Amino acid sequence: MRTWRAMDRAPHDGRWIIAIHRDDPDRRAVIRWDPEAAGDPRPWHVASCQHSYPADAFTDWMDFPDCPPPDRPPPDRPQPESPAPEAARDFSPTGDHHGNQDHGPAHPPG
Repeated sequence: MRTWRAMDRAPHDGRWIIAIHRDDPDRRAVIRWDPEAAGDPRPWHVASCQHSYPADAFTDWMDFPDCPPPDRPPPDRPQPESPAPEAARDFSPTGDHHGNQDHGPAHPPG
């Protein structure tokens, strides 16, 4: 089980971590330590944009969870569709709720 750890123990090796923002404890950020120069006042860089934060902007951190096993598809990957039931195969969006087909407007006699 992963636990939150104090930021003074956060890695300064450039790996991405998840952190809790000091001013908004409900907000999480994906950040990494990447100072542009010695003494950089904003060494924590955010993954989703070019924004950076001062060293004391976060209170706690944790590693990313492990990836799912390769034999299990990710939850956001579409699953193969099963064939439609027999009753739905002949469905026409132009029919009524009784299954009667609407073949378009009647032709004027002619």
